Amino acid sequence: MTEEALRALVEQIRKNHYESQTIEVKSASRGAPKLYETLSSFSNQNAGGTIVFGLSETKDFEIVGVYDAQKLQKSIFEQCQEMEPPVRPEIAVAEIDGAIVMSAFIPGRTLAERPVYRRTAGLTQGSFIRVGDADLHMSATELYEIDAFKHGRRDDVSTLEMSSVEMLDDERVDSFIKSARKDRPQLERRERFEMLSLLGMVRSGRPTLAGMYCLSAYPQQSYPNLCVTAVSVSGKDFSGNEAPERFADTKRFEGPINEMIEASLAFIKRNTKTRILIHEGKRKDFPEYPENALREIISNALIHRDYGPYCNGTPVRISIFSDRLECWNPGGIYGGQDIEDLGRINMQTRNPTLISALEILGVVENRHSGIPTIRDEMNTAGLRPPVFISRQGGFKVILYNDADTFCEEAHGAAKRLWEEAPDLMDFLSTPRTRAEIGKMLNKNAEYASRNIIAPLVREGKLKMTLPDKPRSKNQRYYRAEQ
Repeated sequence: MTEEALRALVEQIRKNHYESQTIEVKSASRGAPKLYETLSSFSNQNAGGTIVFGLSETKDFEIVGVYDAQKLQKSIFEQCQEMEPPVRPEIAVAEIDGAIVMSAFIPGRTLAERPVYRRTAGLTQGSFIRVGDADLHMSATELYEIDAFKHGRRDDVSTLEMSSVEMLDDERVDSFIKSARKDRPQLERRERFEMLSLLGMVRSGRPTLAGMYCLSAYPQQSYPNLCVTAVSVSGKDFSGNEAPERFADTKRFEGPINEMIEASLAFIKRNTKTRILIHEGKRKDFPEYPENALREIISNALIHRDYGPYCNGTPVRISIFSDRLECWNPGGIYGGQDIEDLGRINMQTRNPTLISALEILGVVENRHSGIPTIRDEMNTAGLRPPVFISRQGGFKVILYNDADTFCEEAHGAAKRLWEEAPDLMDFLSTPRTRAEIGKMLNKNAEYASRNIIAPLVREGKLKMTLPDKPRSKNQRYYRAEQ
């Protein structure tokens, strides 16, 4: 970090009056602070983080200066050397308002290099993760996820002593074998049991977790809590709803994955509303949440969840509130990727055998299209974008249902833009792609699609070249004749 960049960062911190996911403030006016927890947490996230010394959080981030820049720098390096693996900070120093301010940028490590922890405290007590502006101990689940990734451990092909091939349903197995021979020609001449073994449904004479989940009529006989629990609440939170009888509806869904997906969708449909919109003089019913988005969310939660020993006693949870729907599953994003990467890059898969089996059965398509579908469906429905949260060994998706408010805001902003940008109208006299429209407005394609194109299509100001295929990659938009 340059001296100029440090000055700008200090100005930002003082203006905002808070720390963040990547910024930690230490006074250091009277001595060197202990940094081990923050060194660990910043190292254990992709973006890393910056520790700023010489500001006082208790004095509203007033500049107090560091006690001795040389001694402080020596202490920082000594503490970094106590970490495993050692941390390599990048130090910057600047004089601001007559006081010395220092920063230490802590680079993030890849998942293969984590966890970074204080050697003397040990792996379990010395590993931390950043949550907001706090440094929290890594949970056993998070440590296991890292270890499983580093060693290529695959829990979807694990087995239990209590499980036996007799627990597999003959009809399901026959259907699976038939589909596999059609879908995987290289396996066509293999014997039945050999195919089950090659496809990861059986291992060492016992059904794997994936095998039970796909081919058993009741996999919960071996994995009792690998299920879905769903609850519908009348308000915006669980306050006053602790007792089961106060819930509007609550269910537990068991069986193989495909049945749990369908049962969960039926529960949501039963406990959500239908919106009625009049478009071009015709009435059309819209579910509160797009069904395709819900199917992707529930499928992803069951397929990509963590099936390791710290999580296989935990169900997937669906919660319906008056203003939103939440779906939570154990296990964060696999492979240490960021939320921003979801749906935009091909990511490694936690449970490849399970996904392959479900692909053969026609339950899912392994095309990495789930997250884009969720975003597109919410956009098309005029709802705000989905919220994805990966935190402390769990993953949550939140869908909000404030269509009227969100649509009104989006329509108003898009309409003002339309009226105030005659160049845009001229530009759209020729059919254009999302990316072309975004570039013309100096916006990315996703922002343009959600906040400009979709509202203008609903207003009737824009038309689509492929109205029957609204999400086609070949879609173009052009100005409607007024």
